[in-house]
Amino acid sequence: MSVSVYILECVVMCAVFGLFVFGMLLVNPVSFIGDYPPEIQAQYYSSQRKEAVKVKMTFLTIFRKSIGIIAFLFVFAWMAHIAGAEAFVDGLLLVYGYMIVLAAFDTCFLDWVLFANIKRVRLPGTEHMDRAYHQKWFHVKVMLPMLPVFAVGGVIISLMMTWIW
Repeated sequence: MSVSVYILECVVMCAVFGLFVFGMLLVNPVSFIGDYPPEIQAQYYSSQRKEAVKVKMTFLTIFRKSIGIIAFLFVFAWMAHIAGAEAFVDGLLLVYGYMIVLAAFDTCFLDWVLFANIKRVRLPGTEHMDRAYHQKWFHVKVMLPMLPVFAVGGVIISLMMTWIW
């Protein structure tokens, strides 16, 4: 396995993810409203005179999300292959590492640093809520339950990688 390739892949992956998230937020600031702390969500709905509505999963939404997940599976399998993983365990470690790096980037950089400090990407009507946006523990509590899910995803992707290459 090539450590330099792995590090480069992680840097590119985080940059692409960050651009994707920021692009979605600039187009529609409410894109990820469910990812904000409850007090920010409540203030947003109150200030915008809207009611929180659970969006139903339509067939089209499920289809698009499924395509996205399948694409991620193949991209991560390809990245592990490019980094030099030849066996299942190598692939599992690399893929789980990709997921941990992406989760850490999302939590520690996007949530803690950028979203907390750049008022342009804050939800309308919540720009003044500095303290609520700086809740580090909220984001950690959301990320921690995902670690076992990442492990399962790593197993699936590693099996794909060993099967395809």
